Amino acid sequence: MNGSFKVGNILGIDIEINYSWLLIFALFSFTLASHYFPLEAEDFTPTVYWSMGVITTIMVFVSVLLHELAHSLMAISKGIPIRKITLFIFGGVAQMEEEPQQPGTELKIALVGPATSLVLGVIALGVYQLLPPNLPLSHVVAFLARINFVVGVINLIPAFPLDGGRVLRAGIWYFLKNMLRATRYAVIVGSIFAFFAIALGFFMIFQYALIWGIWYIFLGWLLFQAGQASYNQLVFHQALKGVPVKQIMSAEVQTVPLSLGLDKLVDHFYRHRFGAFPVTLHGDLKGLVTFHQLRNIPQEKWGTTTTAEIMTPLEKLITVSPDQDAVEVMMKMAAENEGRVLVIENNELVGILSRTDMMKLISMHMLLGTEK
Repeated sequence: MNGSFKVGNILGIDIEINYSWLLIFALFSFTLASHYFPLEAEDFTPTVYWSMGVITTIMVFVSVLLHELAHSLMAISKGIPIRKITLFIFGGVAQMEEEPQQPGTELKIALVGPATSLVLGVIALGVYQLLPPNLPLSHVVAFLARINFVVGVINLIPAFPLDGGRVLRAGIWYFLKNMLRATRYAVIVGSIFAFFAIALGFFMIFQYALIWGIWYIFLGWLLFQAGQASYNQLVFHQALKGVPVKQIMSAEVQTVPLSLGLDKLVDHFYRHRFGAFPVTLHGDLKGLVTFHQLRNIPQEKWGTTTTAEIMTPLEKLITVSPDQDAVEVMMKMAAENEGRVLVIENNELVGILSRTDMMKLISMHMLLGTEK
């Protein structure tokens, strides 16, 4: 997920926080400190309410992290690598490097997350019973118990890509023997729930429950977007599965010399209409120059600036072989946020693979049908 920073590593799994989490941290803390806790616990100072709000928000995200760790450890136990866990604006996501290959595996990975949240809710409830009822900590623990029960139950709603939606997909997959078709049906069900949440949010706004109405609208929108993205990603994988890079790369590569002035380079972009050009010196590959790099240089400096000064050097580029699996390359490009890779065989440039090349194949599969 773009816009994230690493905060640690647990059991070999990188933990990242997306910058959007900072927004939700502030909003959630504000809501708890200014609305929830003053109604639930009277006679505390504003400082105490804010402390309760901030601590509770941190503990909620710790709970979310444990939820995602449960998914991750179950996936790893089934032979599915986990790249990282990212906490973002509406929760967290464990990024699996591949999809489960059997519906039973999908079912176990999906159920362990809500089970963890429900167990955390039971533990928090037990701790609450041991605490005096008038302490700020008691109200924090009570909220944690409720939120974990809510997270556990909501995640069991059969709305893909929530855990309950993955349980639904596993069941449909078991009977239809087709993962992609099962995903499509699960996404349709998830979209129905998403539109219901959005409609409920607008209804709550009209009933003067502005904050909670906005929350429901955002949650519904996120659920719909996540479902569509998950389905498109699976189509992506299905279309590229077993396809080597050489079958979809652009083999007609136009290169530019290392010393080419930017005033001449712009002519190449107009003439060939490519988004990037490999840069060479006496036939040896030196790097890659993109249209965006050219655009970032003021036009009055084009005549005195060369391609060598703005290009990305070869050692910083992703290079692949023509026989590599396209899915593997796609995952690497996504992880590095790269739009294209250079294809090299026997130390010679033989092609370029871009997201556009892959999208052409995806479009063909979607037009001709992929649910085989």
